[in-house]
Amino acid sequence: MQPEFERFFDAVRGSRLAFPYCTACGRYHWYPMKRCPHCRSNDIEWRPVSGRGQLYSWTVVRHPFDPALAEALPYVVALVEFPDAPGIRLVSNLVDIDLDRLHIGMAVEPVYPDTASNEPVVRFRPITQG
Repeated sequence: MQPEFERFFDAVRGSRLAFPYCTACGRYHWYPMKRCPHCRSNDIEWRPVSGRGQLYSWTVVRHPFDPALAEALPYVVALVEFPDAPGIRLVSNLVDIDLDRLHIGMAVEPVYPDTASNEPVVRFRPITQG
């Protein structure tokens, strides 16, 4: 793992999301960099976000490109954006999803790994109304 990503994965292990934020220009960026890609400042801090997001785009994978994932087919690779972290779009997977209900702008929430898992992977699922 590249050291720039450690704070992201540490947050996920703690069931939180956080992204790099430039205090000089007031913008988020993803992926982590030593300097802000917008203004080149190194005044970067990590800010927590709620994790609630919206589906920006997706694809349904139906071919086992990786044999280890063959039994998971079909699965959804999604691009999620966050209203409280403008400019961030995170690639992840959607789970607990009816493929026929996928739509741009779908409200989603994070699904964190259980505490026994060493795999710091955040996935997303639709927010159900009710």
